[in-house]
Amino acid sequence: MKTHSKKLIVLLTFLGVFCCKESSKNITEMTSSDIEKLDKLLNFEKFRPTKVKFKYVFIDNSGQNERLSVPGPSDYYLEALLEFDSITFTKMKAIEKDMEWIEQNHQKEAFNFEWLPQHIQQELDTSNPNYKGHPDLFFNTGSNGKIWYLNNKILIKKYSN
Repeated sequence: MKTHSKKLIVLLTFLGVFCCKESSKNITEMTSSDIEKLDKLLNFEKFRPTKVKFKYVFIDNSGQNERLSVPGPSDYYLEALLEFDSITFTKMKAIEKDMEWIEQNHQKEAFNFEWLPQHIQQELDTSNPNYKGHPDLFFNTGSNGKIWYLNNKILIKKYSN
């Protein structure tokens, strides 16, 4: 039994190393504070933030850059912090109040991105524990977008299926 366990551990380790090397060739990761770059991923036509910070991960599964046994659709993941002036944020909240939407059962822990500044993490930690989250009503993330409102700030998670 011990021999089989050792063989399994060696095999899993080998596969893990092999998979990681293969997948790292097709992964592009970007962390930025460039509003123009984020504007290409989200729609800022209705409400433009004054400041942003985001992390975007793109996994190219097309097979164009390497041999994949089964090419498929590419995947992405976006985490973003959008900051707004108080007038813009008040307008957003007013429009959001008049719209009908189903409560989202997001957990605030899911928005505690590792790269967030400490003061934003603290604001998230102390945010309303009964808050039910909002769907994305403004930035066109579709059903793959989740939003958490803070004070003049929005945290967004967007991902592919």
